[in-house]
Amino acid sequence: MNMMMPRIAEPERMTEEEEIFYAKADYSAPHEALAREIASTVGTGAKWAIDIGCGPGDVLLRLRKLAPDWVLFGADISARMLSLASEDQEQRLTADETPVNWLLGNGKDLALPDTLFDVAISNSVLHHVADPVAFWKQIRRITKSGAHVFVRDLRRPDSEAEAQAIIDRNIPNESEVVRTHYFSSLLSSYTVAEVRAQLQEANLSSLEVIELADRYLSVQGKVVK
Repeated sequence: MNMMMPRIAEPERMTEEEEIFYAKADYSAPHEALAREIASTVGTGAKWAIDIGCGPGDVLLRLRKLAPDWVLFGADISARMLSLASEDQEQRLTADETPVNWLLGNGKDLALPDTLFDVAISNSVLHHVADPVAFWKQIRRITKSGAHVFVRDLRRPDSEAEAQAIIDRNIPNESEVVRTHYFSSLLSSYTVAEVRAQLQEANLSSLEVIELADRYLSVQGKVVK
């Protein structure tokens, strides 16, 4: 019987070097796919949406093009990331497009009112969170009943050998900094079963957790209050 590898937590914040490499990496294809999925799933009409742990803001800036009438917020724990997001916004949005609202804050304790958002997004953040139930409870607090949730993250493999194989298979040509960080992120990730237990404790069991490809999980659905 195979035993699941225990989670090896990594810091909630990236190092400066990791942030720089992350900001420079090309995630255009998956980010564009995620933005299009969000826009098509939620549909037309004015919405309030937040990306928790938005990093340099690429998903939101892509979503702005697809949902011009949405009010968009990007929250991140890193002032450096938000500065990069703000700079990128100036280059990518026209004067006629409504800017994204950038918010410095921890995703487990956001200075935002209750039941504000119609859409909650988070991409590649959950594995950094040491107290995931607090993260999910925050999503429940700031969203309306019926709000759409789109949370994507890595999922923990069964062994370090499998984690290394995932890296060799998917990012063989990335820098050693990126490969090393990706390895630690895989080991810090949660399993599908663990995320389902987190959602149950946070009273978000209406959300579905599914496996994607060889290394991801997706939490999606609507908030029920």
